[in-house]
Amino acid sequence: MQKEIWKSSIGDEKCPPWPCPSCGAGVVTIEPGSFKHAPTKASLADSDEDWWGPENVVHSFVAWGKCSNASCAEGFSLSGTGSVEVGPDEQGSPEYQDYFELRYCHPSLRLIDLPKQCPQGVSDSLAYAFALYWVDRPATAGRIRVAVERLLDHLGVPSKTTNGGYLSLDKRIDAFSKGDPVIGAHLMALKWLGNVGSHTDYVSTDDLLDAFEILEHVLGEVIDKKSASIAKLAASITAKYGKP
Repeated sequence: MQKEIWKSSIGDEKCPPWPCPSCGAGVVTIEPGSFKHAPTKASLADSDEDWWGPENVVHSFVAWGKCSNASCAEGFSLSGTGSVEVGPDEQGSPEYQDYFELRYCHPSLRLIDLPKQCPQGVSDSLAYAFALYWVDRPATAGRIRVAVERLLDHLGVPSKTTNGGYLSLDKRIDAFSKGDPVIGAHLMALKWLGNVGSHTDYVSTDDLLDAFEILEHVLGEVIDKKSASIAKLAASITAKYGKP
């Protein structure tokens, strides 16, 4: 997972190399001339005041993106917000530069790779998480927690007691951990972050990206069984060429 690209700003001529969700081979690019932005009326309301400066401007933008892979050429509707930051130029004089942050993209981008056999319930929950990442970080953490629930459903971990009572996610993860304590610990970490997202107004970007990376690893191990597959390949080579 390339975490830094999901924290990068967007511009009228540049775009972070966000992977195309349609083909996976290309990246999103900005169509020349399509990036349009304008300051909001509210941010200009006090422009006559002595204290007001360009750094008080808030922008809205829209743009059209396109996959760099010519055989795909998927189109993307992009929009978001912007601000003006002040910094020194080469001569030390104030220099103003616009920065823009994505808030909406359709089709939605995928922050992590999903296994081809990813359970539908998990992929559906993550589709919401990917879309919410740009606008509501706590809600994103909550959808990651739901993805954990759906993964446990797929793995056959009971969600109810023998008497029909509700089993908490903690208890479901504990049940799973008896067979795989390492992955169980990863799932518990995701659950804790999901709890924070449900009860607070703030979840950091770095914590969310860490959670996505953990979940990508978990899905690779549980669905694609990557470690088991590599171990099998290593055993095969050892059997062929290892010392008797």
